[in-house]
Amino acid sequence: MESINDQRTVLTEERDGVIARAIELGKRQIQQEIATGRIPPTVTDFARLHDFVDANEFGGLCDDDGDWSRLFPRTSASEEDALCEAANRVQEALCQWLSASVERNALLVENALNAACLSVQDGLKVSAGDVAGVFFSGSQKEAFQAMFARYVLCEISWMSEDEGEQAEHEPD
Repeated sequence: MESINDQRTVLTEERDGVIARAIELGKRQIQQEIATGRIPPTVTDFARLHDFVDANEFGGLCDDDGDWSRLFPRTSASEEDALCEAANRVQEALCQWLSASVERNALLVENALNAACLSVQDGLKVSAGDVAGVFFSGSQKEAFQAMFARYVLCEISWMSEDEGEQAEHEPD
């Protein structure tokens, strides 16, 4: 029996590189949208992103110029198939990342660290962030990020429960 991966279109190394870069760009774009509040941090499925943004644009998939249009022209059915395969790979990777990664909330954690440091600096009337930059490097920063990432997940868990309760009480 063939697996789904056996049925995939074989792409060139250059095309695979574009896909890998698109996945990383898509992750950063999703993180930014979560940090700005356009996408709730409770979204863990790529399909749900469409409720808030045009998720098909993540990773630069809809850009009219650049590597996507150059490497994935649409002048024949086989080229359309290659483009669809590449876009599916990007979206599948983003879906997996959304469902299994605390990394998607990295900007929230980074913003929390910056806000905490700014609050201390404002209270002490410190005009430069040099000490914070030195203090929150290496293992100190990693410990803060790990702790705050757990806190963010706790908040998301509570938000998800609230959403579930609201859905139960909504009329059909």
